[in-house]
Amino acid sequence: MRIIVIFVPFVFLTSCASVFFGSDESGSNFESYDYLTKTIDARYSLFDIKDVDWELAKDEYRALINDSLSDQDFLKVMGHLIGNLEDGHTNIYGVFDYTRYWDWYLNYPSNYDPELIERHYLNKNYWRTGPFSHTIIDSIAYIYYGSFSTPISGKHLNFLLDRIAPMKGVVFDIRNNGGGKLSNVKRLLSAFADTTRVSHDFYFKNGPGKDDFSEPIKYKIKPHKKAFNKKPVVVLTNRKSYSAATFFPSGMQVFPHVTLMGDHSGGGGGVPYHFELPNGWIFRLSATRTIDSKGQNIEPGITPEIEAFLDEKAARKGVDTVIEKAIVFIKKQNEEQK
Repeated sequence: MRIIVIFVPFVFLTSCASVFFGSDESGSNFESYDYLTKTIDARYSLFDIKDVDWELAKDEYRALINDSLSDQDFLKVMGHLIGNLEDGHTNIYGVFDYTRYWDWYLNYPSNYDPELIERHYLNKNYWRTGPFSHTIIDSIAYIYYGSFSTPISGKHLNFLLDRIAPMKGVVFDIRNNGGGKLSNVKRLLSAFADTTRVSHDFYFKNGPGKDDFSEPIKYKIKPHKKAFNKKPVVVLTNRKSYSAATFFPSGMQVFPHVTLMGDHSGGGGGVPYHFELPNGWIFRLSATRTIDSKGQNIEPGITPEIEAFLDEKAARKGVDTVIEKAIVFIKKQNEEQK
C-alpha cells in the first residue's frame, strides 16, 4: 500500500482544486480498490450528512472488479462507487481521465449569463483591477469575481476599496465561481468585516472512528483598514458557486450589513487531501468538516436569505433580474437608513 502523499495542516492547504499525478506503477485492481475504500473509511469526513449505505456500495462495486479490467473500465467502476458520496471534492485521477461529480450544478438552472453581464452591465467602460471586474450602477458598485484561484494582491484590494468607499452599496457577484484558494477567501472577507468575528469552525478527521475529529480551529476574520462595512452589501450566488465560493458567502453572513441573494450555492465544504493508490493513480477526498456561524455544515451549500433567479425573457432584453433585484434591495436599505 502507498502512504499518504499529501497531508498538511490547514494553513498550508490553499487550493480547493490541486491535482497531483502519481507514477504509473503496477498494482492489482483489487489492491487499489481495497486501499481506496479503506482510506475513505478512515479519512472521509462527511459520512454523517451523506445519504448513502457505504458498506453496501463497497460490496456491490467490488463484485465488479477483476484484474482483467482495462484501466478505463476500472476507473469507471471506482468512479461510480465514489459517486455515491455526491462530493465534488472526492475524485480519482488516472493518467487518461479523472472521475468527477458535477450534479451539484448540472441538475439546476445556471441563473447566470456571462455575455449578458459583459454586454449590458460591465459594457465597455468597466474597470479591471486584478481579478475583479467592476463598474458603477446608480451609485452602487457592481463587482464580479470569477475564480478564487485568481490571486488578490494588497494593491488590488486597496484600489477596489478606495473606489467603492463613497458608493451607496455593493453588489458582489460570485455566480459561476468554481472555487480556489481559501487564502483569497480570508482576504476578501476582511474587506467587508465590521469587527473581528469567527466565520467558521474547521474540524479535521484525525482517526479511523466515525467521531474521530480534531478540536475546532476557529477561522477569525479581522477587518481590513479600508473595509466597506457601513453600507449594504449583497453577495450573489448560484449553484455553480462551489468550494471556496461557498466558504465565502457562508463567511459573509456573519456581518450584519451583508445579505446573500440568488440561488443556493453548490457546496463543497470539505477541504480535500490527496493520496496515492498502489497502481500509481492519485485520489483525493474531503477530510475536514466546516461549520458556519449558524452551526450548519456547509458541505451541502448555503441557502441565500433572498432568492433571486434569472428570468430568460428579461435576459433576452438585456436585463439580469438577479442584479436588478440586488440594486433595488440596496436602494431600499439606503432609504430606510435615512
